[in-house]
Amino acid sequence: MVDTIGFMIICTGKMLIKNVNNAFASFHSGLTFEQMGVLYFLFKNEGGDMIQQDIAKLLNKTKSAALRTINILESKKYLKRVTDREDRRKNIIQLTPSGRQVITKIHKRFLDMDLALNNAISNEDASTCRKVLMGIQHKCT
Repeated sequence: MVDTIGFMIICTGKMLIKNVNNAFASFHSGLTFEQMGVLYFLFKNEGGDMIQQDIAKLLNKTKSAALRTINILESKKYLKRVTDREDRRKNIIQLTPSGRQVITKIHKRFLDMDLALNNAISNEDASTCRKVLMGIQHKCT
């Protein structure tokens, strides 16, 4: 079982997440990889409306799990909820200026870590890896 593709991908993913979490543990109140992902999605979607359900879908989590992450980030003042003017039942999730600042720094640091991973293998292997992973992701959807 340990030499199966699925097992190896899961183990590698867990190792990468652990490395990222450790690298950022002391960086801005110990944000987790998942929390960084929410900030990044909001940053990339700046100007577009994102609600709790959108974030849950992006994280592949339940709405209640996404809500816990949103609550944590809101308590750290990295995001805020704004009531939708057309539908008062909806809360639009937006980055605060401090959230925008922290994700900008984190993104740069994350890209540096990714570059180090890419430099550890050949361009051809990196390209093949991306293609294979994209194929597996497509099969899993």
